Amino acid sequence: MIKQIYTRAFNILMKMPLKLWGLSLLSGFLTILVLIFGFLPIISIPVIVTLNAGMAAVYLDGYNGKEVYSDQLFSGFKNFGHVAGGMCWKSLWVLLWFLIPIAGPVIAIIKSLSYAFTPYILTQEPEINATEALRKSMEKTNGYKANMFLAIIVPSIAFAMLSIILNTLAMIPFIGILFAAVSFIVSLIFALFAPMFFGLVEAGFYDYAKSNVYHAPAVNNINAPKVTCKACGHENVAGTKFCGKCGTKIEE
Repeated sequence: MIKQIYTRAFNILMKMPLKLWGLSLLSGFLTILVLIFGFLPIISIPVIVTLNAGMAAVYLDGYNGKEVYSDQLFSGFKNFGHVAGGMCWKSLWVLLWFLIPIAGPVIAIIKSLSYAFTPYILTQEPEINATEALRKSMEKTNGYKANMFLAIIVPSIAFAMLSIILNTLAMIPFIGILFAAVSFIVSLIFALFAPMFFGLVEAGFYDYAKSNVYHAPAVNNINAPKVTCKACGHENVAGTKFCGKCGTKIEE
């Protein structure tokens, strides 16, 4: 599952790096402006979380091979009260879980994963209220939370370990400057592309869970109808949205 989502996310990132980076930069820039000129949290927080929901919509469209535009970033403002209220409700519950003594941080991480699909649900299903959106997110993330955690934490730990090694080697006289330069380049690449990659990965998990094709009994049936991926020739179960080998979108 993780390999398939990684492959698809990486392919999309390579196809439209400038568009995704530009929209991500625009989202960050607008967030900074809101923090500076928003004055009161009651104004700035709803706007920021709505921007976050819009960016989630951008990643979801990108993951599904659609063109991405700045209009998608502001999609949450079309139903601002609904999206902002739902996102704030999600953040409030994560905060409440975090405040539980001793076990709070661990519970908050688990609940954050459980609520991860909330922005997609709020933007795609405006008829669903905030509480129902959180409940639906918990249902859809059931069985995926461990993989979602690993998909984000493993590369983050790998980057941290690589940074420690490079920074340690950078202390070596003379040749240390080479390792320092490599460390700077690696850190810059991670800072620029990791948020976009993880955004696509999270959108991939939502799309994966939403399709439900991987829960169908036909997956384990050798006689089930198959569809061949035109990119790599791998045979997938009919109804699969993305190739299980290369991650390419299956054309219907």
